[in-house]
Amino acid sequence: MKKLKGLKRYRVGGKYYVYHRATNTPLPGHLPEDHPDFLDAYFAAQHGLANMQPKTIVAKNSVEDVARQYLNSHTFLGLSKSYQGVRRNDILRLLRDKDGAIARAPFRKVRSIHIKAQMRAMAPNPANERLKTWRALGAFAVDDLELIQSNPSVDVKKVKAPKTDGHTPWTTAQIQQFRNHWAIGTKQRLAFELCFWLGCRISDAVHLGRKDISDDGWLEYVQQKTKGQVAVPVNRALPRFAVASDLEHFRRAINAMNQPGETFLETELGEQRSAKAAPGWFSEAARAAGLPPGLTSHGLRKSRMILHAENGATVHQIAAWSGHESLKEVERYTRKADQKKILSVLDTGNFY
Repeated sequence: MKKLKGLKRYRVGGKYYVYHRATNTPLPGHLPEDHPDFLDAYFAAQHGLANMQPKTIVAKNSVEDVARQYLNSHTFLGLSKSYQGVRRNDILRLLRDKDGAIARAPFRKVRSIHIKAQMRAMAPNPANERLKTWRALGAFAVDDLELIQSNPSVDVKKVKAPKTDGHTPWTTAQIQQFRNHWAIGTKQRLAFELCFWLGCRISDAVHLGRKDISDDGWLEYVQQKTKGQVAVPVNRALPRFAVASDLEHFRRAINAMNQPGETFLETELGEQRSAKAAPGWFSEAARAAGLPPGLTSHGLRKSRMILHAENGATVHQIAAWSGHESLKEVERYTRKADQKKILSVLDTGNFY
């Protein structure tokens, strides 16, 4: 039987989920797709799609009209795939606010006072994300649509958010605990070694495969978030600050996977793993290993940079490895480096 069209299929924690893509209707994933009960549910969802109410007519030059045009613009489509999801979701929340009153309002009547009022009702980080959304919509209305003369968000200031240390770095004991639980040969262990050795985001890890390893021993990729290029040594001599034993774990994890697919972390169905679902999938793996909440794949990225700093790497070397464009960002990430270890490293040259 041919695969049914229009379905989303993925597995989380050993459970298989299937959704009808257009209507987001859950289907009985525990049944084969040619099972009569599965087919009944599938065709019911298809019937529901055919009978969906027509979309409400959107008023020309309203906030919703501008937002819809923006979502189809080169400006929006030029964002990274992961950030497109963030921006799209915030726009949808904006349009639902006040029962759609903001969505129906003429964009020409939007003022900074309206944006500030909306932000005051939100926590600091979501409020600042909303400000980014308004700035993007305002710039689009000015530059692309020529609908208004000035962006109503330009004079709105960001909300001061409480400072945090960000993602929690993993300790040596926690790293060993994960490795003890997830053996070489499992996708969870492979994801761990990819994120830890490369110091990459898991949204990048899901795109990587043998195709990205060059003949001269570099694993090279373009970051999904920033579009910056990164090259990390995997089959060549290492800089003196790199931990060779971690590279050995990485190589063993890669060599244990003999799947023919293009990406290392492909699903059991042979499909590329979703960048959106991957962080949750990995966090579940950490919980299954008995690790405390709060340890994420991004924490491994931070751990790699801390290790490099403790082994005498300069901020420029760390940034080259991780793909950070801002040295200040690297310095912020490595504040937890053990200062005594840094000062105990011999023959490292200048640190800064």
